Formats: sequence, structure tokens, C-alpha cells
Amino acid sequence: MKKRTKLLLAVGAAIATPLIINHTITKKAQARLPKRESESLFNWEYGDIRYITVGEGPPLLLLHGIYPGAGALEFKQVIEKFAENYKVYVPDLLGFGYSDKPNVSYCAYLYVRLIKDFAEEIIGEPVVAAASLHTAAALATCAKLNPEDFTKIILISPTGTDEDVELATDVESYAKRALETPIFGTSFYHALTSKKALPEFLKYEGIANSVDEDTLDELYLSAHAGGVGGKYPIAALLSKFFNGDINATLEALTVPYHIITGDTPPQSEHFALWSEIGENTPASIVENARLLPHLDNPEAFYSLCKELI
Repeated sequence: MKKRTKLLLAVGAAIATPLIINHTITKKAQARLPKRESESLFNWEYGDIRYITVGEGPPLLLLHGIYPGAGALEFKQVIEKFAENYKVYVPDLLGFGYSDKPNVSYCAYLYVRLIKDFAEEIIGEPVVAAASLHTAAALATCAKLNPEDFTKIILISPTGTDEDVELATDVESYAKRALETPIFGTSFYHALTSKKALPEFLKYEGIANSVDEDTLDELYLSAHAGGVGGKYPIAALLSKFFNGDINATLEALTVPYHIITGDTPPQSEHFALWSEIGENTPASIVENARLLPHLDNPEAFYSLCKELI
């Protein structure tokens, strides 16, 4: 066999092998996706948004953060409790969970637009809204620009309250493109969202102390629902395209707000955009919890929210 032929075969195998592995991972995950009760569809401009609605009463909007495997399930331990007194809306954001995952430019303002349109077109009246991490920053901006849509907002560990926020550079732009590629990007995404890597990521990034097997399985399926499109918002996250300083936004808010976080601060570069809570900042700390106290200490989180809203 000629050297050139051997080289071509080797290159072909190097390309085909990860493609086959990636296809197999996606196909197996798709076959296991369960049907969710109380689910509705919002035909948004950039893709279909799946959301859960439960309960009766004044509207309450719960918005999950941006991280691998994220989705409406982030609030699963408190949804039913809130539903006793509120009509609770819990969407999967674009690029996450069971919603569409198109290849679009993911950034903070995309979610600002989504929150605004969802509040106005689906809820249709002023709403209490809670959001976590980078989505909390988007909610704060949305409330600043559209105060008539909100009665109060709860910001769960909102990123971007640190003065040393690092924004995306040309280097991060190149990294983002690499993470979006069909072979390397997809393979990296599958490695990051494996059942072995997901809990390690959540713990290392300070998002949650631990997750049980059922939650881990839900995170895994959420990451792989609809194919590999979930890599696009995660590429934007890891490349700092969601970063921004929201201190000026908080100062300009006319809508009442309250910050909730855990007592264990993050150490990683992606979620450490957090400064100490000032004396005049309306904020509360949930003990024995990290950035998402509704995962680590749902009882304490719910009791606190019940007093606030």
C-alpha cells in the first residue's frame, strides 16, 4: 500500500472515529429523553422555547443559570412549593434543556430579549422573577430596561458584580470558534457533559456542593436533548461572552430587587465574578450552600423567598 494511501486512511480514521462516537452519544441520549408534564411551547423568534407551568395565583418566573446541563430542572426542588401560592413559569432557555439549540450569537442581550418577550407574550402581566448566575445579570438588565414587566426580581448569585470582570478578547473569540467546531468542539462538549465530568464541573465552579444520581441523569439528558447544539452557549460561556459588570445596572434599578447567594464563594474564573455584599445591598446568604442555594439547601432557600415575595 502506498504511503499516500496509508496517510489518507489514517486521516480518514482520525476524523471518522470522533464523528461516530459523537453520533452514538447523541443518539443514545435522545432515545432516553422522558416526556415532561405541564409543558408548553413558546415560538420565539430565534427558536422554540419549552417551559413548564404549574400552580395558580400571581405569576412567578424562574430562570436557570448558564452552565453545562442547565435547564428548568434547576428549580425542581422548589417548583411545587412555589406552586402552592403562585402560577410558576419555568422555561428552558434557548440553547438549553428541551428548547431549541440553534447556532446563533449567544450573549447576555440575547437572554435579555428572551426574558422580555417571554414576560410580555406568555405571562402578560407584571411578574416576580428569579434568575441565577449569568441569567440573573440578564434579568437585572431586562428589569432596568423594562421595569413595567416586573414587580420584583430575585438575583441568585448574579455574576458581574466584581470590579475585575474580564471581557472576551480576540483570544477568547478564537477559542469560542474552536469550541463550536463539528469535531473538536462536539467532542469537548461531550467530554464536559459526561456523567463523570458534570458533577466535578459543578463542584469546581462552586455552583453546587453535590448532585444525586437522579439529578445527574437529568443534567446529562438536558445537555444532550436536541443534539449537540448545547455546545454553542457553553462555548460563549467559557469564552467570556456573557461577562459584564452589572453594578451600574443594580444602582439604576427602579424595580425592587434582592440578592441571594450561598455561604461558599466560587474560586473558578467563570463564576468568580462576585464581590462581597455591601452593607446597603439588599441581600441574604443561605448557609451550607454554594452559588445555587436552591440545589444545596432548598428548604432554607424557599423559606427566604417566601418572606421576600
